[in-house]
Amino acid sequence: MTSQQIEYVLTLAEEKSFSRAAQRLYVTQPSLSQFIKNLENELHTQIFDRSTSPIRLTPAGEAFVSAARKIRAIEKELNQQIADLTNLKTGDLRIGTSPFRASCLLAKSIAKFHELYPGVTIHIFEEVTHKLEEAAMEGKIDLYMGTGAIDESLFHAEDLAIEQLYLAVSPNSPLNSGMEAFQVTDRDIKLDTAKLNKTPAVDLSAFQSAQFIFLRQNQKLYSTATEFCLSAGFNPIIILFSERLETAFSWALEGIGCTFIPDFLVKFGNYEKHPIYYKLSHPKATRSLYIAYRKNRYLSRVAIEYIALLKQLIGYGTWFYPQ
Repeated sequence: MTSQQIEYVLTLAEEKSFSRAAQRLYVTQPSLSQFIKNLENELHTQIFDRSTSPIRLTPAGEAFVSAARKIRAIEKELNQQIADLTNLKTGDLRIGTSPFRASCLLAKSIAKFHELYPGVTIHIFEEVTHKLEEAAMEGKIDLYMGTGAIDESLFHAEDLAIEQLYLAVSPNSPLNSGMEAFQVTDRDIKLDTAKLNKTPAVDLSAFQSAQFIFLRQNQKLYSTATEFCLSAGFNPIIILFSERLETAFSWALEGIGCTFIPDFLVKFGNYEKHPIYYKLSHPKATRSLYIAYRKNRYLSRVAIEYIALLKQLIGYGTWFYPQ
């Protein structure tokens, strides 16, 4: 099994289309088709079932892909070990995270890491948590940032910080009337003011008539937000679903509906205007942000150094490196 065979078959298995796979591989579709046909002749079996649309793997193809992923993981581990011997002058670091954390939290740490180790190539993989877990299991990423429950039999997680969720309501919403005692501002959250600590959590049932914007059902915040509402005694009226927190934030600010926002987006989102925020009393409104990586797999020195840097930044109480 050559490196080219592994790359071509894995790409085609992911894309499920000869044309799309050929584009990714920078080859023509006929040459890719001929390459796969030659490989199948060499193996004396069919790898891809071309009678379906999209194409799919045959049982033999599933076995080939499984072995190919293991070989690629071994090759990557070897390359990382060799790179470690160069004293971090070279190497690769693949980090998985959600899109909003990539933009709000990682920029400063990535910039500082690149300054310290300019020869290391950094790749950011932006996806929802279950996709990040799959990528870590398959060896596509070295580590990922996430929240919520984690399978401790498969992953090791190191806590980074505590994330707080807030209800976000447009300043122009009539729902804010009479709720002044429960309102906090973005400044309160950013500076952790005395007012933030003294302001009581809101009874979410006061917003049972509100229209809500939720993240899509494949994201953890969807189930958490649903639990908030059900615990308050009502089924939320969901009028819109969003793929991204930043979009839900903007829609809430414009008064389209209420949504739930983590404090990291408030602190590091670089927004000039903000909704009105309400503290929540539900246990899941406070959650741990962690960095995780697969157990029983070689963790490169590059990844170890990045985790150490990230913890150092958080130790200063910020994601910004001191000058």
